[in-house]
Amino acid sequence: MNNRICEILNIEKPIIQAPMSWVTNAEFVAAVSNAGGLGFLGPNAGQVDITRS
Repeated sequence: MNNRICEILNIEKPIIQAPMSWVTNAEFVAAVSNAGGLGFLGPNAGQVDITRS
């Protein structure tokens, strides 16, 4: 099933994984991308400790 979004983004499936804070990591994004979707890392990707200024 091809549609314009898949063609523009050069992806196989029309699935775009949101860049969720504290939830995404490289393995998760790679799994989505390897399945044919579009994966994004969140702003705190892979961080396990909360830092304060």
